Amino acid sequence: MFYGYIGDSRGLNDVISSLLQGRSGILELFVNRYFLSLKVKDGQITEFKCDIGGFTKKNINNYNLLVYCIAEILSNPEGFFAFYEDTKTKATPVGNPVGSDELMIQATIVRKELDEIMEKVISPFAIFKAEEKKPEVNYFEGKNIVEAIALSEEPVVSVVRRVKEFLQEGKLDIYEFREGEGESEFEIDYLMEKVPLRKVNIVAILESLKSSNFSGVAKISSPTYTINLFCENGTIFAVYPVDFDIFEFFLSPDRNAELSLVNVDKTVVRFIALRYIGKPDIDTVSSNFMEISKLFLGLSKHKKNALLLISERKGDRFIVFRDGQLVASLTESDGIFRVTNSLHFEEPYFVSLFFHRKVDNIASLVYLFMINEVLSVFMKHSPTKINTMVLREVVKYPFLTLQEGKLHLTRNPGEEEEEQLLNLLSFILDLCSQEIGEEKQAEELEFQLRPFKDIFRVLDIDRYLKIAQ
Repeated sequence: MFYGYIGDSRGLNDVISSLLQGRSGILELFVNRYFLSLKVKDGQITEFKCDIGGFTKKNINNYNLLVYCIAEILSNPEGFFAFYEDTKTKATPVGNPVGSDELMIQATIVRKELDEIMEKVISPFAIFKAEEKKPEVNYFEGKNIVEAIALSEEPVVSVVRRVKEFLQEGKLDIYEFREGEGESEFEIDYLMEKVPLRKVNIVAILESLKSSNFSGVAKISSPTYTINLFCENGTIFAVYPVDFDIFEFFLSPDRNAELSLVNVDKTVVRFIALRYIGKPDIDTVSSNFMEISKLFLGLSKHKKNALLLISERKGDRFIVFRDGQLVASLTESDGIFRVTNSLHFEEPYFVSLFFHRKVDNIASLVYLFMINEVLSVFMKHSPTKINTMVLREVVKYPFLTLQEGKLHLTRNPGEEEEEQLLNLLSFILDLCSQEIGEEKQAEELEFQLRPFKDIFRVLDIDRYLKIAQ
């Protein structure tokens, strides 16, 4: 088996043209964020799989589509490859087997032709509108350039040159960009960067994020700690670290701490939260013992939703896969996120992999906060009883520890722990109610929780407490 990194068009050409000479097997490529698999027999490409296009139509010119796939990855020829001997895997037949040299020559020519028209087309998924009713022009009506190539019996170069000619003559125009097609440019935007909390009202800012449907990370940092608040459409869904009492912090913020707000696409922010809250499926394995190309190819080939975290000397690299597509690549260094497009990593580095899973922990933090508030009321009236009965109950929860009459989390709570905290809250509410009466309990809790009313509104805790009632 051969595998490795591809850094430029020369490297891609060497892999496809030189490596395949006289060989039989499968070449898998993850280049320009696309997955391409080529089946080779005695150096001739006979079958392929490509995640460009996704056609459901019949009568596809598979050879044309293959040439276009190679031409597309040539626009940004960086990625990974793996070659292994496997003659059993089935894929889409090319038609007539083609040599790798011939394929690369044609794809290179097509790439040059595509580059000349991309300024006008903007995206290969832009839909054409025919301005003339002649058959040769009307053929492009309602098609994008990928469809026009894949459905044509003419060579790819001829189709692309015809598009260029018709666009120059005004016979073709662009009238639609279909949502969700093509690669979108991922961006991050710092709304605030290291602003001292003494200059702002943290609760008012969080409330404005809620009203503006903010998605991203609110980072509160000081020399001794950092708090990350993860938001989706204005709702805080997770906090890290979980043993930090955010309710008390919001009530009396550390004026020496600083606040940064980074706006991140809502489909990506939960993947970033995985790095802090999720349990890794691969945990900090050195590059000396892992071939990174296999991970990229596997995640793409098997359409996985995952976060690939690469820890380098200069910082952490967050690489997000959604349905096998690489949708975001960020670096975090000195607490600052930046977009990066390179897939080259500085040796030695460490690899962690997080498959997508639920990362919400706000409900658990709300339940824990309410448990501690009820315990505080209980403590005033029955300190001896609370020590015996509550400790006897709390010992059943290995993720909790009792310190100075207050419960703390020892690890991030999952769905099972969330349910257990809800049950514990119900148990302690019933116990306190039996001891001091339901009316007095409600009265004292209302008084005790009054200072937190603005914080409760920001965190929208009513939706959690309704479940507890």
